[in-house]
Amino acid sequence: MDDSIKHVEINGNKYCIVRMSAFDAVHFNLRVAEILAKHGINQVESILSMSTKVFGMLNREDHDELLFTLLSKSRAQILNEDGDFLDSWDAVNTVYTAANIADVYLVALECLKLSVLPVATGLKKNIGLDTAVTMRGAMQQLFSSLLKTLTAPSAQNSSSGE
Repeated sequence: MDDSIKHVEINGNKYCIVRMSAFDAVHFNLRVAEILAKHGINQVESILSMSTKVFGMLNREDHDELLFTLLSKSRAQILNEDGDFLDSWDAVNTVYTAANIADVYLVALECLKLSVLPVATGLKKNIGLDTAVTMRGAMQQLFSSLLKTLTAPSAQNSSSGE
């Protein structure tokens, strides 16, 4: 079975999400770190553990950017008669009511689990980059890790000068 596509059921509705590309997931992580820093959150344990606190602190523009980037890059789709993609407020408003709007966040959480968290874990494991830390620290770690990974050790000069 192709693990890049996931079907989930949330409160009786079936959804389909697709694993976003690795670079989209990296860019999403970096954008989250940037937005968190803008709102004065300097360090977080992880995007998943901080999701409720983060959404409580965001302004509308940042909230919408993160939510709809995550949903659209994951091609989140409700498998109803219309097969609506959840990529804008207009689409969300045709699917959800005030009583079940929280379901869209549960779909977003599934998108995080499928795409973003594995990439963040892989970056931390393979090059030591933790995209959940401050933007400045993350960029420093990234460049430091890339320099270590991409540059070969210089050859030692022999004592005879050859």
